[in-house]
Amino acid sequence: MKKLLFRIIILIVAVVIIGLIYLLFEEDEVPEDLSEEGIAEGEVPPLSLEEKPGDTGEVWLKDEESGEEERLVTPIIPSVIFSTSGIILELKSDSLIIAGDGYNFADQTSRNLTCIFADETLTFTKNQVQRYSGQEGLKYLEQGMKVLISSNENIRGKTEFKIKTINILN
Repeated sequence: MKKLLFRIIILIVAVVIIGLIYLLFEEDEVPEDLSEEGIAEGEVPPLSLEEKPGDTGEVWLKDEESGEEERLVTPIIPSVIFSTSGIILELKSDSLIIAGDGYNFADQTSRNLTCIFADETLTFTKNQVQRYSGQEGLKYLEQGMKVLISSNENIRGKTEFKIKTINILN
């Protein structure tokens, strides 16, 4: 009986040691789309259509080495922007037009933005007291209101986009 117990303990210890060795020396697998053939180290993967910024108000800089033009990206003007604010100019049946503050454009110029309501759009009243889903939220918006709008897509350089949430500021 003691021999059997001793063998079981040895077997358990061996399995634990093999498991630890496997975990410590295991090489991390690189997904195929990020392998050496796909994207080089330090290179940014390509953006999807929803993630790509628009071209409106962009500031382009010429790369001295390659000669290619690139968008201006700074801590103040990131390459991806998901929210903006502005004043409602016009309400439509499934969208609204706001005078945007310009912060979603590289040139920081205010523009009229067409913000499209979707079924999953959430509208919040001032201080987020009430919440309305979809186009029902349009009923609680008025011309002249200041609003904060966010989207699931990159709205940098875009004058038309779908709304994820809209918060009434005043």
